[in-house]
Amino acid sequence: MERIKFKLEKTEEEALDYLVKVGLFSNRDEAARAAILKYAMDIGVLDRRALWQKMGEVKRRKVTPNRLVKDLETLEDEI
Repeated sequence: MERIKFKLEKTEEEALDYLVKVGLFSNRDEAARAAILKYAMDIGVLDRRALWQKMGEVKRRKVTPNRLVKDLETLEDEI
């Protein structure tokens, strides 16, 4: 993945930080990528259905309900 650097106005930076602060995204990079994809879909550069289809093709970790409970308990113990 190529790194891109760009400057933000104060309001844009505050909005990005707010999205991370409230937990919608784990970091600024993730929030910025989502915003770019959303804008590209809004103006018709990307097709929403094609994007969802691509996301569905990605292999995912299979987690049983019991494994999920154990993982969550482990995380709670770390806090």
